[in-house]
Amino acid sequence: MPDNRPAAGPVDISARKITLSGKVQGVGFRPFIYRLATQHRLTGWVRNCVGIVEIHVQGPVSAQNDFLSAVFTEHPPLAKPKLESDTAVACEQTESFEILNSLDAGHPEISLPTDLYLCDDCLAEMQNPSDLRYRYPFINCTQCGPRYTLIEALPYDRPNTTMKTFPLCESCKEEYENPNSRRFHAEPIACPVCGPSLQFCRAGQTIEGNDEAITATVEALKSGAVVAVKGSNQ
Repeated sequence: MPDNRPAAGPVDISARKITLSGKVQGVGFRPFIYRLATQHRLTGWVRNCVGIVEIHVQGPVSAQNDFLSAVFTEHPPLAKPKLESDTAVACEQTESFEILNSLDAGHPEISLPTDLYLCDDCLAEMQNPSDLRYRYPFINCTQCGPRYTLIEALPYDRPNTTMKTFPLCESCKEEYENPNSRRFHAEPIACPVCGPSLQFCRAGQTIEGNDEAITATVEALKSGAVVAVKGSNQ
């Protein structure tokens, strides 16, 4: 018997630009948007601006609506996005979804990310003798670690932080560029190979090494000494 059903027509593709404010920087928001858009098979881009996040998504309207709904129901636990605008725009020539370089222009909507307590995942790594970051005091990911104390300018990107003086090693770079890693675009990412380290200084004595410096600090405190903590890019 012949199939008399009408042939399926082409899927209507449209695009929209979404602007979000609120707590959307320093909380793993761009990696979340990247994964969410990919999950919904949308193309386009996301980027930081001065205190806000801009998103261009294109694809079927139903997928766009599902995507936008998920932005507010599935966002990272530390994020608090607020919809500033949602506007239909022309489609762009794009076949994938990307994280673009940030913009430092435009009207600022400043919401500085705060320093975050150590998450359970990083704590487990820090306590694992076989992990790269075993006992590393500067361990962090998109859900924990320093933010406010290392920011020098906005948008919140590594070149605008004190971490710009610590080039990423191959292992950290691989995590930073991997969408499936929780350190995907984690701006303070570091490890013992490429990140900052500790040293203990006292009366002309300098003790190098993270474990050694911490041990010396604990012994000094137990002996009744006063310890000052100082950061340095030198």
